[in-house]
Amino acid sequence: MKLDKPLISKVLSLPTAPFHEEKVMRFIFSFCKQTGLPVIQDSFGNLKVVYKNGNTKPVAMTAHMDHPGFEVVRGGNPSVVRLLGGVPDRFFLNASVAVWDGNQLVKGKVIKIFQKKKREFLVRTQKEVSKNSFGYFDLPGCQFQRGMIYSKGIDNVAGVAILLNLLKECVRKKVKSHLICLFSRAEEVGCVGATGIIKNKFLPKNIPLVVLETSSAKSGGVTIGAGPVLRVGDKFSSFSYRMDLWLQGIAEKLKKDGKNFQYQRALMQGGRCEASVYILAGYETICLAVPLANYHNAGEKNYAAEAINEKDAEGWLKWLLAVAEAPRLQTIPVEEKDFRNSSKRLKRIST
Repeated sequence: MKLDKPLISKVLSLPTAPFHEEKVMRFIFSFCKQTGLPVIQDSFGNLKVVYKNGNTKPVAMTAHMDHPGFEVVRGGNPSVVRLLGGVPDRFFLNASVAVWDGNQLVKGKVIKIFQKKKREFLVRTQKEVSKNSFGYFDLPGCQFQRGMIYSKGIDNVAGVAILLNLLKECVRKKVKSHLICLFSRAEEVGCVGATGIIKNKFLPKNIPLVVLETSSAKSGGVTIGAGPVLRVGDKFSSFSYRMDLWLQGIAEKLKKDGKNFQYQRALMQGGRCEASVYILAGYETICLAVPLANYHNAGEKNYAAEAINEKDAEGWLKWLLAVAEAPRLQTIPVEEKDFRNSSKRLKRIST
């Protein structure tokens, strides 16, 4: 299965930051209107898209719509901005930035640390910008180069793009599935949107949930180009063993069917993801991740575009489609023949 590159490019190029996901949200509304899918919004601004064809049990998948950035806390020129999420502070001074003031893009440069403890900086821009504007490093929206996908914000706008790609495939192929896609807000500043989903019961607890992430390959001990990752835990907690077994079974079937599929399985302790929040709340949850380079725009010596492998992303999409087509928890079957043969060697020991 090939990626819908025009769709991926459009989504990755959208401006976003924690609490400033409006343009991503509007794109999702527009996409779903074109594809005939219903969208529901909760009181926190999280979105839910439902695809249903046939009488199958539901499965849910989720991705957050934000990426680390900054917001303008004092307008003008220069303005004062405050970092939001895991922006690498050490690379922010003297960085070129893009500021969105309403629908207007204004370029600028970070010229001075304003208040270090508050993570506030002075930014000089081409023109004055308003308070509550937002921005990020001035990096490409999306580039496909030598088998890699580069963007100003892969984490986790790529997850949003993959879910939309998946929904488009389900509609086109008329897949028999009951798929619920959640798009959450402000993950990068403490999983605020996911917490809202739990508080307002936007997703029932009896529905299995797959959290999509793009996670640091370096700190997670996984390899870029070796396939998507069944992330069984993060630095905070382990995830559902039932979901682990279910998704392993699906992945092994994809490999056996000869669909040019490979995957990895790892406990990626480089950070915390939304799966931990859902696990704590009692959901059956697992994470499917893609190994990420330049996590949160931190390159080796300066800020840089994040990057994922194109084949890894294709494998991600294949795996998710297979999950959508088989939304029921399964376990790895016992090899009955092996048991019968080996069990003859076992006998009761008298005590």
